[in-house]
Amino acid sequence: MNYATNDRKHPRLKNKDIYSKKGNIIHIIIGTHERYPYFEDVDMAKGLCDILIETAKQGNNPLYAYCIMPDHIHILTEPSDNSNIFHFIKLFKGRFVSACRKKGKDMRFQKSFYDHILRKDEDVYTVTKYIIGNPVRAGIGKSFGDYPYAGSLKFNL
Repeated sequence: MNYATNDRKHPRLKNKDIYSKKGNIIHIIIGTHERYPYFEDVDMAKGLCDILIETAKQGNNPLYAYCIMPDHIHILTEPSDNSNIFHFIKLFKGRFVSACRKKGKDMRFQKSFYDHILRKDEDVYTVTKYIIGNPVRAGIGKSFGDYPYAGSLKFNL
């Protein structure tokens, strides 16, 4: 018996409707393949930010917070009428990998993503500040708000 496939944890909730319901604010973490620090490259980090923002705007997915770390990405968003979370992530990742290939750069994400659906008692603004503060805690940003690859399209911070 192959225990690796039978004992594998599934990262998604069984009720998939939760990823389509407006008002469900979701903290998404997407890692790079084998945690390779692709986003230490300034061009890759900037390109990722641009594609993330463009994809969120096109799908009407509110972008409460985003933070591009060297080997992973934090996104705080919610589904829209145009784009559920699965569609948003698939489109975003696909666009970025395609743009990298056109520039002759190899880039791979982990297969899936981690998520945390905010509970009613979790404040969106507080989670936004936490996400944007990640670079300072990791020692790659000097002060809150100075890291060029983190921000919010919903809050002025």
